[in-house]
Amino acid sequence: MDLKLRDYQEEVLEIIDNLKSGAYLIQMATGLGKTATFTNIKRKGRVLVLAHREELITQPVKYYNCPVGIEMASQHSNGEEVVIASVMSLTHRLDKFKPDEFDMIIIDEAHHAAATSYKKTINYFRPRLLLGFTATPNRRRQCKIR
Repeated sequence: MDLKLRDYQEEVLEIIDNLKSGAYLIQMATGLGKTATFTNIKRKGRVLVLAHREELITQPVKYYNCPVGIEMASQHSNGEEVVIASVMSLTHRLDKFKPDEFDMIIIDEAHHAAATSYKKTINYFRPRLLLGFTATPNRRRQCKIR
């Protein structure tokens, strides 16, 4: 899908492209296009997107310009450049992946990342970049994801 990004989305992408390795939280208000933004981050290796609801897992597929695999219920990825996963399914499938398999992990609705299921997955992998996207970073008292 060819999408014209807004100036503020382009600015976010430029900032992300210049980040050093580490974990970062990106806050964008509801309706500003978090999905369109994170699907346009320059990839330097394989990408894993984590989400907790089916619509958040299926929606980003149309924005990517490469093959996308899904890990959710009966769906399984097969080496695609981008994998979008249900955190609940992935916690039971971690052995399918190597800890250094993904260069970047993106967490959609990152305010949920303090949950045990997310922590198990996040602590398993060793990405260059761990990016959390959310509109509500203060929804929980503790939002530390790593």
